[in-house]
Amino acid sequence: MKKDIFLKLYAVIFCLLLFSIPFNDVVTALPNIFLIALAVLFPFCFKKEMLLEIKKLTVLIYFFLVVYVSFSIWFRGGIDSEMSQLGKLYVPLSLFILSLPITKKIKLLQTSLMIGVFLIVLASLSSIGIYVYKQGEFSFSNGSIINEILLLERVYIAFLCVISFIFSLHLLNKTKGVYKKILILNSIVVVGFVLTIAARMAILSMVLIAIYYIVRFLNKKKVFYTVGIISIVISIFFIGNKNLQKRFFYTDQNNVFIENLKIWEPRMVIWPCVYDIVNSDDFEMYMGFRSYKTSRQELVNCYSNKIEHPEKKKWFLYIKYNTHNQFLDFLLVAGFLGFLCFISIFVSALWGGKNSFLKISLVIAFVLLGLVENYLHRQIGAYSFAIFLIMLRNFDSNEALKKRIDE
Repeated sequence: MKKDIFLKLYAVIFCLLLFSIPFNDVVTALPNIFLIALAVLFPFCFKKEMLLEIKKLTVLIYFFLVVYVSFSIWFRGGIDSEMSQLGKLYVPLSLFILSLPITKKIKLLQTSLMIGVFLIVLASLSSIGIYVYKQGEFSFSNGSIINEILLLERVYIAFLCVISFIFSLHLLNKTKGVYKKILILNSIVVVGFVLTIAARMAILSMVLIAIYYIVRFLNKKKVFYTVGIISIVISIFFIGNKNLQKRFFYTDQNNVFIENLKIWEPRMVIWPCVYDIVNSDDFEMYMGFRSYKTSRQELVNCYSNKIEHPEKKKWFLYIKYNTHNQFLDFLLVAGFLGFLCFISIFVSALWGGKNSFLKISLVIAFVLLGLVENYLHRQIGAYSFAIFLIMLRNFDSNEALKKRIDE
């Protein structure tokens, strides 16, 4: 009886943790408080049979990657200065282990995160409304402005909206009545919000996931109508929202699109620098630099040598842009071994078990974000990747395990 109470309390705290993740930048300590509470209760809720869940290939590959990066940095003698970054790599593993006692609460976990995302979206919309009222304009193509207005940085609030969108579609076919209508409403709100703030990769992710959902679950006639409606809605947003036009096509600049892309898109400088670094004599092809500090310094050196425009060079050296690509980040830090390990996480996720809509959609979302963002460099990104690992657990396939855990 006492164990049941602990398990129920544990589930509630875990749900509160997921609910609080979207508010990470507002109340930074809140997720950490819930993590500490879970760590204290974990020994009272844990059973050795749960360790079977750690044998998931995707989790094992990520575990190997984290251990490999940690030991590489340690042997190089830079573990002390790298602990801040390494700590973010440990978050997904820690949260995955803490999720082991939660065997039958996947819908509750998803709902908790969706509620948190919905509330942060409403709060951000209110903040946008206040800004527009005071300034009399709606110009969010500039990233620094929108990030000051939103309650969470644009790329991450948009990405959490993508995850919420995936959860809504995942639960849509398994739900009836009022809750189904709520899921539809949630989908409309998060999609509308992402279009409003002109989050490019999130929009692309939602479009691809929506198309995948339509093709997989709707009949041919409904596919035609639904794709048509989606195309019309997106077209209206592009025509009516100048921020989308500026963000996608740089229409506020004087040059043609390709020239604007070269001038205003940081990745057009960052990624060629990564290419030059990887092909330099100082780079160890299989092991990488084995140091985040060295990787950052090499990028800064490249910016200093490669950028000719004085103001642009000054800005790059001030910001010290990272690779803006999670795959390239592991390539620099851990070489091709780390790079291939990170790719293998997503390949293994699709390789084993049933390829459900939830699994494939999450892989699409995290791969696309990883192409333009180093999400394992940020606390909120590490929490998001933890959600990815947790949701990949096959809650329905091992009934025998569930029975042993529940005994």
